[in-house]
Amino acid sequence: MAEFLFQGSIPGSKSVFNRALIVQSYFPVLDLHGFAGCDDVRFMRDGLKGIKERSRIDCGEGGTTFRFMALRASRVRGVHVLKGTPRLMSRPQRGLIDLLQQLGVQAQIKKNEMHIVSEGWKKFKNHVIKVDTTESSQYASALILNSWLLDFDLEFQLVGDKVSESYFLLTLEMLKGMGLRIKQTPTGFLVPMGQRLEKLSYEVEADMSSMFTMAAAGVLAGTSIIENFPEHTEQPDKVFVDIFKKMGALIERDGKTLTIKKPAKLKAVDWNLFQCPDLFPVLAVVCSFAEGTSKLFGAPQLVAKESNRIAKVADLFNLLGVRHEVLDDGMIIHGNPQQVLKKSISFNPDEDHRMVMAAVLMRLKGHGIHIEHPEAINKSFPEFWNMIGIKP
Repeated sequence: MAEFLFQGSIPGSKSVFNRALIVQSYFPVLDLHGFAGCDDVRFMRDGLKGIKERSRIDCGEGGTTFRFMALRASRVRGVHVLKGTPRLMSRPQRGLIDLLQQLGVQAQIKKNEMHIVSEGWKKFKNHVIKVDTTESSQYASALILNSWLLDFDLEFQLVGDKVSESYFLLTLEMLKGMGLRIKQTPTGFLVPMGQRLEKLSYEVEADMSSMFTMAAAGVLAGTSIIENFPEHTEQPDKVFVDIFKKMGALIERDGKTLTIKKPAKLKAVDWNLFQCPDLFPVLAVVCSFAEGTSKLFGAPQLVAKESNRIAKVADLFNLLGVRHEVLDDGMIIHGNPQQVLKKSISFNPDEDHRMVMAAVLMRLKGHGIHIEHPEAINKSFPEFWNMIGIKP
């Protein structure tokens, strides 16, 4: 098998892009630099154009798009209907409805739609909002992203387990850099009224989650040379560099160029994924080729992602004969660098883009896997096929 080689730049972060698009919707003068052609960003961009007094907005299957859009639409007086896929609407949304109600907004989910009736936050009673982050940090991010140009001070506190809090901190640092003034209080945060943008342009950095997948290909099968690694980033998935170092990968950094090479021996690793759960499917595949037993844990929220990712990785491993034990918050993986390669296996990624990535890396290593509905990758990384050099 020929050694894998990738050299190039990774598209812009969909997480950062979607946050920046919300800000741009309040300040159209903001010029965004960077590119992301994935479905999540496309739905966000198109949806923001459609907000009016009576609007109907398609959010596709993006949880981030849906939650950010709900708060953004509620800032506009009127009746709004947000449509999503059945899978999206079956994901936890109780915290979102509770947040909207605290802002004086009526919200109800009916089948595959959320119906919002709002006076544009004019019915908000001046109290401290409690944002429940037990399900997701996206509720807190959605609130602060939509705190521009208010005619009242907005005070809130985070309650619950602070799931994926690192993504809220990403939002916080990003908005501070754009000029949002936010004060820490004894119990939470306060955004003073009348916040305005201080930047005319913003550079959207490379997507760490997509970069991680290409880096994993290098760790497993050859070399990945990534030419646009950010000098500084708050994206939680940046931790993949530390994980791969611990696993013995050969890593060099020269300015914005990150080079990752397959080691002679790939070591097992134990890692808490509470703040970076999106790494799980691909990292589990990497661990399956390591020498020794790895433990990936700390991420019970994996069961409520685009798919139940713990169960889907278990399905993939069962098909390929990879020894593992399922945990409530992750998985124990018994690595084997000399896996017996399977032929003519069919795998259903359950419409989950990250499960497509995981299965493709197994193909890169020589397993004969047919992936059903490979187009799920378009949610976050449509450029993947050309970069990895494998046909869907």
